[in-house]
Amino acid sequence: MSRESGRYAHVAVLGIKTLPAFAGADRVVEHLLERFSPTNEYTVYLVRNGTPVLSCTENRHYVYVPALKGKYLHAVSYFLLCCAHYLIKGRYDSVHVHNSDFGVFCPLLKLKRGARIVGTFHGDPAPREKWNRFAKAFLHASEAVFVRTCDTLTSVSPDKHVPGRVVHYIPNGTDFSAPAPESHDALPYAMPSLQEGNYVMFACGRLDRTKGLHHLLRAYRELTTDLPLMVVGDFSHDPEYSAEIEKSASADSRVLLRKELLDRVALSEAVRRCAVFVFPSEYEGMSMMLLEAITYAKVVVCSDIPANIAVVGPAYEFQFPSEDSVALSAVLDKALAVSWGMWSSARLRDHIAATFSWDRIAIAYEELYEGRSIPDYV
Repeated sequence: MSRESGRYAHVAVLGIKTLPAFAGADRVVEHLLERFSPTNEYTVYLVRNGTPVLSCTENRHYVYVPALKGKYLHAVSYFLLCCAHYLIKGRYDSVHVHNSDFGVFCPLLKLKRGARIVGTFHGDPAPREKWNRFAKAFLHASEAVFVRTCDTLTSVSPDKHVPGRVVHYIPNGTDFSAPAPESHDALPYAMPSLQEGNYVMFACGRLDRTKGLHHLLRAYRELTTDLPLMVVGDFSHDPEYSAEIEKSASADSRVLLRKELLDRVALSEAVRRCAVFVFPSEYEGMSMMLLEAITYAKVVVCSDIPANIAVVGPAYEFQFPSEDSVALSAVLDKALAVSWGMWSSARLRDHIAATFSWDRIAIAYEELYEGRSIPDYV
């Protein structure tokens, strides 16, 4: 239902895995569910992984689906069983499919005639170095099916183009109304050498080469600063790259590795307390971590990939050419020489607040569920 029409709609949400969410498309869905019209009904498909089951509400339902273990079988088995439940028990007006790796299963969704399929690109998974040739071929094929099958396509990145199709740019959002965590004397992790305002931070979810951490470590070696570099991420996903990072980090005593994820409260607190946040990704759809770091009033150093420029703008003074560690070192040195209070942040923060509003984003998606047109998101 659009917020003006008063009509009821039942929407299935597919392609994510876990709620409460930590990162990625899961967090996008989590934010949207909080803001969608209460008159609509949403059924969200989640993986059964032993975490506590969420309680259903009058207009929000959760279907937990089992999945096989294994890097490749997990997603395939989960998506297939989601489709099985959808075909047997589902009664939906619209379907929102998050991530194109679900695409090969989208033709099954078409067996339920009358349901409009909205497909969202949260990035292109195929370029990730963690996949072998077979997996990359599968992901490319899945995207091709995704494009042909979805009635409406959206992307969180402004540079996604599909020949012969309109791709609506609907970015990720950030929440300026979120309360700040309570202040504590100690940082929320076992790294006593870190002091508030006296460390540089890099954080990601699943660590792989496209996150650009190797560029940051190379750049950091050229800096004369004594500030520690805190690195947070899941090092289990790409063992070969993780081993490369650990070897490089061991040569610089300033680099502190946290090789597992912080919970969301601890992560937010860590970002709030750092001096500079560095986002050196070679490729992203659109990172909510980047958006949130800016809303936390941090000086953020970021690569000049299209998704980042869409957030900070082309004239942002703390961006650097992607994959250029020499330029990154120079920009990081510049960022460490200033404080956020000395650098005018009002214009950027106002732009972020107006453009990347979750309320506005939720309305745009609800319009698409009804097949309505939406204006270009600028």
